[in-house]
Amino acid sequence: MDILWPKMCLGCGKEGRYICDNCEVFLSESEMLKVGPSTLKPRIMSLWEYEGVIEKAILKIKYEGCYDIIGELMDNAFQKIDLNLPKDTAITFVPMFRKREKLRGFNQAELIARKIGEATGKSVVRLLEKVRDNRSQVGLDPQERAANVRGVFETLKVGPSTFKPRSVLVVDDVYTTGSTMGECLKVLRRAGVKEIYGFTLARKLFI
Repeated sequence: MDILWPKMCLGCGKEGRYICDNCEVFLSESEMLKVGPSTLKPRIMSLWEYEGVIEKAILKIKYEGCYDIIGELMDNAFQKIDLNLPKDTAITFVPMFRKREKLRGFNQAELIARKIGEATGKSVVRLLEKVRDNRSQVGLDPQERAANVRGVFETLKVGPSTFKPRSVLVVDDVYTTGSTMGECLKVLRRAGVKEIYGFTLARKLFI
């Protein structure tokens, strides 16, 4: 496969990797975020700013099916970060509407979550489902984004008689206004999860 379709750096075009060592130096790392009401403040970690090579990489994953980029990005990330999660933390991910996931063939948030699970030895479980196929968030302002995701997620396995972790890490690809992540956190908290964290590959500053 590498002979027929060699990996080319998304920054400079050099053959071998999607992000070469030279271009990696110029990636903009993102600072940790804290969002939510003053009494709740879940920790949201994003690795990079959603720009340049990282933006190209995520778009290539989502719309060209090059999900092997995720492995390269995460191998790079775990050389630099320690999530420092509680011992009993379960990992879950922002779900896609089932029909859309079937058409795409994968959910990039789940693939990222599974790489984190492999690296940390923690369980990856599907705790959320998307019950309504809402419109894309692209082009919406913060208020429209919040309204667009309201009520679209429900808990799948969290309940009195099923697996109910005390601590959960929710994984997605990009954090923009926080509407999608925030809705997932709200649903899990309402279901009784005590400690909730968030993780995304990138953060996009909303302008």
